[in-house]
Amino acid sequence: MKVNRETNMLHPVLLGCVLRIQRQIIDPHSMPIRLFETGRTPERHQELITRGKTTDIMSNHLYDLDVYPPLYTTAVDYVYYDSRWSWNVRNSTVLHWYKLFGNMVSDICTELYWKGLDRNNANYNHFELTPEIILEHMDKYPCVFRP
Repeated sequence: MKVNRETNMLHPVLLGCVLRIQRQIIDPHSMPIRLFETGRTPERHQELITRGKTTDIMSNHLYDLDVYPPLYTTAVDYVYYDSRWSWNVRNSTVLHWYKLFGNMVSDICTELYWKGLDRNNANYNHFELTPEIILEHMDKYPCVFRP
C-alpha cells in the first residue's frame, strides 16, 4: 500500500509546521531528512499493524476526509534520506541527523511533540501536535485524540 506524502489531510496547525520545517530547516541546511509519511488511511494503518510496524490501534496519522466533519491527521514522520530511506538509528550518522533535526524542529515548532524525546520508546522520526494544540482547535479541526 502506498505511503502518503500529500499534505491535504493535515491539521492546519501541523501543515504550518511542515511548511516552516521545510523553509527554515531542511532547505537552508540541506538536511538529509525528508517528509516520509503524512496521513494514513485505515487500510494502510491496518497493514502496518499486520506487518508489526505499529501496535497502536488508534493513530495520530489516521485521517478521513470523506466524513463530516473531516478527520485530520495530527502526526507526520520525517526519515533520513541519502539516496535511500534509513530508519537505522544504530548507524551513528543517521542517529546524529535525527537528533539534530528533532532538536531544531522542537525549537521552531513548539506546537509539536517529538517522539525522539520519549526515553521509554524513542521514535526519532515521529512528530505530532501536542494535546494542548489539538484540544484548542478540536471544535474546528476534528482528529484522533490520545492524551
